[in-house]
Amino acid sequence: MSIRDASKRASNESPTNNPTSHIEEGTVFHPRVRIAIDFMKANLHRRVRLAELGHITSLSSSRLSHLFKIQTGFSPGMYLRRLKMEEARHLLVTSLMSVKEIMARVGYKSKSHFVRDFRRSFRLTPSECRARESGSYR
Repeated sequence: MSIRDASKRASNESPTNNPTSHIEEGTVFHPRVRIAIDFMKANLHRRVRLAELGHITSLSSSRLSHLFKIQTGFSPGMYLRRLKMEEARHLLVTSLMSVKEIMARVGYKSKSHFVRDFRRSFRLTPSECRARESGSYR
């Protein structure tokens, strides 16, 4: 299979179309993609740029982006957003932190952007998610 075919397959099978899909933790990735993912996880609290990931992995931004999409089915930006949203959901369900504290913890400065991304990911607002998970959702 050519790289073009693999890229096409990855984009057609992309889990980005399914808002409830989760990032697979046990999957073995290319070592440089793994480095980028580990860096993202360690830096959920701040904005991580593609150029920075490229520098850390010693790849050009375009090469890393291409390799990342083939390996994960997500662009690096979408993968980071999913990591942030999954962490936010985890904190909503398991902690007593306010939505504002959780928003800051996963690197959002704008509540409207946070709520928008959360709703796109889980089809619920953060408050609805917390209420549903605690059993008090109406």
